[in-house]
Amino acid sequence: YTKSTSNTTTYHKGEEAQGKPSLTSYALQKHHDISNQTTLSIRHAGGGLQSIVRYFQSNCSSVGGNSTTEGDASTERRAPSTTNTFSTTTTRTTSSNHNTIRVSFVPLDLNEPLEEQHGGNFDIILHKMTEDILSLSTVSSDPQTISQQKSLSNHHDARESMDLSSQQALSRIQRLNQYAETSHCCLVDHPSNIQVVMNRYDIAMTLDRCLVGIRSASGLVVTTPRFKLFASTIDLKYPLIVKPLTAAGTKKSHCMKIVLQPDGLEDVGEEFLQEYTNHNAVLYKVYVLGEHIFVYERPSLPNLPETTEELAKLHKSYVEFDSQRPYPTPQDFGLDLFTSQKQITAQSTILLTSQEVLPVVNSLKRAFGLELFGFDILRSSLTDELMVVDVNYFPSYKEVAKFPSLLAQYLTQRALQARKDKNNKNRSTVHAEGREKITKVY
Repeated sequence: YTKSTSNTTTYHKGEEAQGKPSLTSYALQKHHDISNQTTLSIRHAGGGLQSIVRYFQSNCSSVGGNSTTEGDASTERRAPSTTNTFSTTTTRTTSSNHNTIRVSFVPLDLNEPLEEQHGGNFDIILHKMTEDILSLSTVSSDPQTISQQKSLSNHHDARESMDLSSQQALSRIQRLNQYAETSHCCLVDHPSNIQVVMNRYDIAMTLDRCLVGIRSASGLVVTTPRFKLFASTIDLKYPLIVKPLTAAGTKKSHCMKIVLQPDGLEDVGEEFLQEYTNHNAVLYKVYVLGEHIFVYERPSLPNLPETTEELAKLHKSYVEFDSQRPYPTPQDFGLDLFTSQKQITAQSTILLTSQEVLPVVNSLKRAFGLELFGFDILRSSLTDELMVVDVNYFPSYKEVAKFPSLLAQYLTQRALQARKDKNNKNRSTVHAEGREKITKVY
């Protein structure tokens, strides 16, 4: 998919904004029920999430397919209009009603009032405002300061001290939050929840709390590596992995360092330190999309010596790398291939499937309040424990087949459920008001 800046300029995920305020906001447009029909139309105007649009153009009929909850479903594709609108129509037939659902994706500009765009009524808004949220997140080397950060909603008190870019970012986020609150529109996901995954210390603290007592489906212990913020006293075991505090949104956030000996920390500033876990050079990428869970195995960093004497033989203090590029090899650490392979240890035969990591996913959902996120799992070669690291919001999902279709189905289901809940709430309110009037009459 692509990300769209506030002026509709698009660039592919993985490129940095280079000073441009990045903004992607997509919504399922809400219409009124007319003649027993619930209508949502699929519309595209401008850039953003282009792979989803291409999917609709080539195979529109599958979007609403999983939204059918009863009866038989038939689908039809309507010809695009001159306004670059195309639709998916799913007809739901029951004994008492006949509902037609159209789903519309429309771009939003959060520099303008949402009420003035596309009729102003939306069921659900999908966004990736990473740079805006990051610009309002404070990064500090003091754990107490970081853990007690003000939420995004409280930043209005400090508006006068912000630069112009931060003020604009704050306005966009407040506009989104205020619209969601007044219109009862779903946000995927809420900016305040995303703020936590902008800072690696916040991520690690949350993982440290939420993984207590958690095990995989077959009973493997789940935890997170020991960590701390850089300070003069290091009570962690070498090797260490050094990461920037900022977890996303900048090129620097991907620049890391494996520190093999104490003198490798000489030029380290306010950064995040984590004990290195040998994991047999295998990393598990987990993607979460609502109730969908996907697990993919990837090559990773090699096993490294674990004693001071063995590390000293490497004649290196540290090895730097970019996490978005191929990882360093054993030779980059001064290890020969035979030595590296000899360090690989046997693990249990339990496979890390979506069902196996389900308890982990559920715990992270509760702790972070996210529905679209990813995280990495390292499987300790020493203890066979599962180590969870690096939670991130709205990842690439690049290994997931037919992701645009799955995302469209997920958003459709969320929109339908939100409308159902809202209608039920309105009925309850009407019934309560009716009972109150009857009580007053008698």
